[in-house]
Amino acid sequence: MNRQRLRAANCSPLREASRVSSRDPSRAEDHLCHRRLAGETRAFTLVEIIVVIAIVTLLLGILLPALSSVRESARSLVCASNLRTVTTQFVFFAEGHAESGRGNSESLGTHRFRINDFQESLYRIDEFWDMPGQETSAVSGEAGVMLCPSLGAPITKRRGFPCGQAALGPVEDISIGLNMRLYRPAVAFKGNRVLAPATTAYVRTDIVDHSFVPLVIDVDGREALNRGLDPFYMAPPLPDVDEPYSDGRYWMPGSRHSRKVNVGFVGGHVLTSSNPESEEAWDWTYQASTGR
Repeated sequence: MNRQRLRAANCSPLREASRVSSRDPSRAEDHLCHRRLAGETRAFTLVEIIVVIAIVTLLLGILLPALSSVRESARSLVCASNLRTVTTQFVFFAEGHAESGRGNSESLGTHRFRINDFQESLYRIDEFWDMPGQETSAVSGEAGVMLCPSLGAPITKRRGFPCGQAALGPVEDISIGLNMRLYRPAVAFKGNRVLAPATTAYVRTDIVDHSFVPLVIDVDGREALNRGLDPFYMAPPLPDVDEPYSDGRYWMPGSRHSRKVNVGFVGGHVLTSSNPESEEAWDWTYQASTGR
């Protein structure tokens, strides 16, 4: 009798189920289910849980940078698309075909215009104000071509002011600028090279024949603010040229796209570079004219 009890006590559920299954398979299955419900199911060990967590962590470490890179590539493409839109609108503006007209540049005649009027037409400020009855309006990345989606912050525009800090802000969130040499050219004055006043400068319509003149550029608004400058225009120094741009004060590109800058050209194309000031084929020497 004692020998039978010992054998029964040492009998595992699997062996017991095997004995039962030899007589009735359905009873064996019911028996095992009953034992599992009774709390005898095998649980994960601590080591197995740690291994699973380690594998998941490793996979996340591999996937997250890749996903971040994909998101940044998408933002860079949207930014390039915005700049391409600006270059297209520039051609319409230069040739006098813009729907909103040329604003104050209309007084200059058919073949000349001021780049600041084009800038204001992009933001829809000053004489191009498009929000009747409102004194201010927010511009987000979805509605403004002059915003880089990599920065993401909206800006506010104010009625009644020309392009500048009074009209647009906050300054540190400005992310797109125009070529400053088209706004304030360097001219000779009393034996020195100085920046001409913007009111005396104009761009000739035949600029559209100079395809590789940079027009619109990613700008670092925060750096401009640190320098006490407006970020709406900027230009790099030229090699072996002594002029107000030579010290690099007016050069603050926004290297937001994998440390590269998007640049849109008068010809309508958009290129990306980590050293946009040094690209040999890019015509940074072209500038606005002054006088009659």
